[in-house]
Order: sequence, then C-alpha cells, then structure tokens
Amino acid sequence: MSHSSYESETSNKKEIMILKKDIWINEEGFCAESEGGLPKGWRKGKLVGKAGQEISEAEYKALKFVEIKAKQPKENKAK
Repeated sequence: MSHSSYESETSNKKEIMILKKDIWINEEGFCAESEGGLPKGWRKGKLVGKAGQEISEAEYKALKFVEIKAKQPKENKAK
C-alpha cells in the first residue's frame, strides 16, 4: 500500500457519536434536543434522531440547532 492511498482511506473515516437526547426538527427546519417528547414551546415537530442512536459527526453538524435565549427588557429612557 502506498503512502498516498493510506492517507485517503484515513481521511474518509467518519466519526460516529451516540445521541444523548432526542433530536426534533420543526416546520422551519430548525432542530432542538429534548428528553421525552417535543421541545418546550413546540406544537409540531418530526423526530430526527432517538437517544442512543448512532449518528455521524458530519450529519450532526449539518443540523440547524437554534438556542433560544431570553431577551432582557429594554429600559424606558423616556422617563
């Protein structure tokens, strides 16, 4: 086996990870993780990955995860 063929084989190796939580996708195409049921605040969703399932790292990174952060109220400077 030549050195160049060895490199191409190792570069194609996929990193496999095991999901700790269920992954859901909503109508807008955004994903979120939850434990047991739809993520909080979602009405509809499709289960993409179940906890304990193996998924490649590339597939996981391709999902669009959105973190919803609470917004601080704006101060009323008119007073």
